[in-house]
Amino acid sequence: MATVIIKRLAKSPFVLITVLVTLAAFSFTPRFPFKSFRNSLQQQRLFTVEELALYNGTDDTLPILLGILGSVFDVTKGKSHYGVGGGYHHFSGRDASRAFVSGNFTGDGLTDSLRGLSSTEVKSIVEWREFYFRSYTSGVMMASQG
Repeated sequence: MATVIIKRLAKSPFVLITVLVTLAAFSFTPRFPFKSFRNSLQQQRLFTVEELALYNGTDDTLPILLGILGSVFDVTKGKSHYGVGGGYHHFSGRDASRAFVSGNFTGDGLTDSLRGLSSTEVKSIVEWREFYFRSYTSGVMMASQG
């Protein structure tokens, strides 16, 4: 009886495709799925403004994080730029989206507020965020300053 069922299933192209897809899925599954799952959960963290400020490059035991349009990126690999003394350190530990187009890297200019910006300026910030998605690790989000 089992041989008859197997012979009928073997003739169906859908069964063959299903078996091949299943085998492919298993061959590409990480060896340590729980570790991978745990890491992905850590990457989906929501930061408050105060929490993100801790990741500004002044503590060598913490990664350097940068926020733009509510997305947070680990820019530690660019420590010479984003760390203390680096030319882009003012972006570290905060979402300073507005500064990407305003050039105001002090006080009120280091904010996530886009109020009053033109659509061209907002588009430019979106393009900066796309650069960070291509260049750095992302996956964490941030609560807005207001």
